[in-house]
Amino acid sequence: MKKSLLLIVLAAILATGLLGQKSPVLMTIGNEQVSLEEFERIYRKNNNEASLNRQNPEEYLELFVNFKVKVKEAEALGMDTTTKFINELEGYRKQLAKPYLVDEEAKEAMMKEAYEWSKYDILASHILIRLPANPSPEDTLAAYDKIMEIRSRIQRGEAFDVVARATSEDASVHQNGGNLNYFTVFSMVYPFEKVAFNTKVGLLSMPFQTSYGYHILKLVDKRPARGSIKVAHIFIRTPSGISEDQKKEAYGKVQMVYDSLQIGADFGALAMHHSDDRSSAISGGEIPWFGTGRMIPDFEDACFDLEKKGDYSKPFKSFYGWHIVKLIDKKEIGSYEEMKPELQQKIDRSDRSTARSANFISKLKTEYHFSENREALQAIYQAADSTLRLGTWKAGSLKNLNSILMKIGEQEVLTGRFASYVEEKQYHGKARDPRVWVDQLYNSFSDELVIAYEEERLSEKYPEFKYIYQEYHDGILLFDIMDQKVWSMAITDTAGLETF
Repeated sequence: MKKSLLLIVLAAILATGLLGQKSPVLMTIGNEQVSLEEFERIYRKNNNEASLNRQNPEEYLELFVNFKVKVKEAEALGMDTTTKFINELEGYRKQLAKPYLVDEEAKEAMMKEAYEWSKYDILASHILIRLPANPSPEDTLAAYDKIMEIRSRIQRGEAFDVVARATSEDASVHQNGGNLNYFTVFSMVYPFEKVAFNTKVGLLSMPFQTSYGYHILKLVDKRPARGSIKVAHIFIRTPSGISEDQKKEAYGKVQMVYDSLQIGADFGALAMHHSDDRSSAISGGEIPWFGTGRMIPDFEDACFDLEKKGDYSKPFKSFYGWHIVKLIDKKEIGSYEEMKPELQQKIDRSDRSTARSANFISKLKTEYHFSENREALQAIYQAADSTLRLGTWKAGSLKNLNSILMKIGEQEVLTGRFASYVEEKQYHGKARDPRVWVDQLYNSFSDELVIAYEEERLSEKYPEFKYIYQEYHDGILLFDIMDQKVWSMAITDTAGLETF
C-alpha cells in the first residue's frame, strides 16, 4: 500500500512539472532523506531520448530504491571510511572542482583580448631597470625613481635609443638601442603586452612592472598582422671571424645553388645536399610554421615578401649567413571561433593564467568580505631572521599568535596558522630581506585559503556539482559492495550470490 501511494504521488508530480518548486522528500532510507529532485534528476539523465532501454518512473523507482539501499549498506559496513575510498573520492572531487575554480567570464574576456591583439604586429622600443628576485620595498622604490628620471630625459627631447644605451639594463640594448623589432601577441610577458597594445603609436608609456623589473616603452609602429607562414630554406653559414676568401666561397656556393634553381633544379634536393642547417635539410629545408617575431627580421621579411606558393627568393644575407627561402604556404588570422582552441591553450601555458587566477581570487575576496589585520604579522616580522634562509626557523617559540589575522566569510584565521605555514615553506631563496619572504608567503597563504574556502562551498553554490559529486560517492560505494558481495563471492559461493 505504501509503495503504491508513493508511485501515485511520484507520477502526479512528474506529470504536472512541480519539480521546479522546493523539492519534497521522496523517501527515507536509514537516516537519509532522499529528495524527489534527486530521483528526477537521475531518472531523466538515464532515460533520455538516446537511451536504448527507456523505463517509466514507476519501473525506475524500484531500481533507484535498490541502488540507494545498497549504498546505505556499504556505509553501514564502513566502506566509506576506508583510506582507499576517501582517497579515490577526493581525487574525483578535485577533478570535478577544477572548472568551478576558474573565472569563466574572465577567461573568455582574456581570449577575446588576445584575439584582438593577434590582428596586429607592433614595433616597440623599451628601457628596463631590473629588480632583484624578491625585491624589498626599498628596491622597488629605487627602481621606480630611476625609471621615472629616465622617462623625464626622453620627454625633454633626448633620443630614445641614446638614453636606452646609456641607462637600460636589458642585455641586448647595446646592439639594438632598445628596439624589440616587430612582435605580436604571446611574444612577450603579459604585463608588457598589455601596455604595448594599449599605447598609441609615437607615445611613451608610463613606467610599468613585470617579473624582470620596471620598463618604459615607446610604440613605434602598428600594422595589420602578417599571419603565419611555412617555408623551406637553404642556408650557407658565414661564422664571425672568417677570412675574405671564406666569405667569397660562401657567396659563390649560395649563388651556385640559386643558379641551379633558375634552371629547374629541385629545391628540396638542393637543401639536402648544400644547406648548413642540417636539422631542416633532411626534410628538404622545411621549417615549422612561424609568425611575426619568431625569426630574425631579415629572414622574416624575405619570407613574407614571397607571394605565391613555390616562389623562392634571391640569395640574401643575414647576421648568420646566406639564405634562399621558398614559400610553401601562408595563413591569415582565422575567425575567433577558429582560433579559440589555440588561444585557450596558449593562455593556459602563459603567465596570463596567473593573472586570471589573481582576478578570480580578487572576486572571491569581495564575495566573502575578506578582511585582514596585517598588524598581526608583527610577531612574525620580528622573528624573521637569517634562519629562514637556512631552513631552521621555528614558529613554536613565538608569542601573540592567537590574534585574528584574516577573516574569509565566517572563517577566522589566527596568526599561529600562518606561522606554521611559514615554518613549512620557510626557505626564501635569493630574498635578501626575510620580511619580504614573509610578505610573499602571506600572499600565497591568503590566496590558498580563499580558494579552499570557495572549494568547500561548491556543493552549496552549484547544485550540479553537488549532484555529480554525490553520484561519484554513491557509485564508488556501489562498486565496492558489489565487488565484495557479488563478484568476488561468485568465484567461491554460487549459493551466496543467488541469495544476495
